[in-house]
Amino acid sequence: MIATAPENPFWDFSLKAYDRTGVAAACLALQERYGIDVNLLLFAAWAGHCGRGLSANEMAGVITAAAAWQVEVVRPLRAVRGWLKQQAEVPEDLGQDLRGQVKALELQAEMLEQLLLHQTLAIEPGEPDPRLAAANMRLYLASFVSKPSDADTADLAVILRGACPEVTPLEAIWSLGN
Repeated sequence: MIATAPENPFWDFSLKAYDRTGVAAACLALQERYGIDVNLLLFAAWAGHCGRGLSANEMAGVITAAAAWQVEVVRPLRAVRGWLKQQAEVPEDLGQDLRGQVKALELQAEMLEQLLLHQTLAIEPGEPDPRLAAANMRLYLASFVSKPSDADTADLAVILRGACPEVTPLEAIWSLGN
């Protein structure tokens, strides 16, 4: 059970975007390929959804703000959950129950990281701008890879459509290519 946290429009946005078709898989594919922080990728998309482009300095600031939380809390919980998934030594029902509890803690840790990001760089709601969302996500991805592959672009396009559902698939790819 997730503890009640202060209102956070970024968290609300992330839950909706992540739940849209293909977004979770696209985020996890990028996480697997590069070790990205999905929360930062969603933050970049959210900023654009609010009509805000991020500068390189702002991106560096939120990356720095999230780094310790990601390394010390989120990733260890994810690793524990993954390790438990492979264990056959405990009865399956008990193992699944423990994994479920760890998954709930991991989700709470993600929510707290998003609260930290929201407090680090205040983004006011504005007119959604898919091109800014695309530029922000490319800026974040650039800290991992200098030239995104076609698979990276396809994954970013899915995430862009999750963030800005009014964008067509072709518009999403075009926004990410320019």
